[in-house]
Amino acid sequence: MSQSDIPENVRSFVAQHIDSAELLETLLLVHSGPEREWTPEEVARSIYTVPAGATRRLEQLVAMGLASSNNAADPAYRYAPSRAGLGAQVDALAAAYRAQRVAVINLIYNQPPNPLRSFADAFKLRKD
Repeated sequence: MSQSDIPENVRSFVAQHIDSAELLETLLLVHSGPEREWTPEEVARSIYTVPAGATRRLEQLVAMGLASSNNAADPAYRYAPSRAGLGAQVDALAAAYRAQRVAVINLIYNQPPNPLRSFADAFKLRKD
C-alpha cells in the first residue's frame, strides 16, 4: 500500500503534528489506554526508548492538546484530546497505522523539512 492510500485527514494530521516515529508510537500507546495514566518509564519500556525521551514526547503531546499530566513530582500522563476533532483525527491515524504501518511511517520520514521548525530547534536549550 502506498501513502496515497492513506486518508487526507491522516496525512494532514501527520504533517502538522507528528515529527518522529517515537512521537507517533507514544501517541498511539496512550491512545490505546485512555483510562490509564502512563509514567515515562512505562512508556519507555513499551516503545523501547529512554525515559527522558518518553518524557519529552509526553510533554509534547500535552502541549499539542492530546494528553494531560497530573503535574506530580513524578508525573503520569493520560490520553486526553482537548477537542473532539483532535480525538477523531487520532482515531483515524490509529486505524491507518493498523492497516498501513509502513506507509504511515514513510509519511513521517518523507515530509519536507519545516524551515521554521528547524530554525526554532536551533535555539532549544538541552540538558547534556
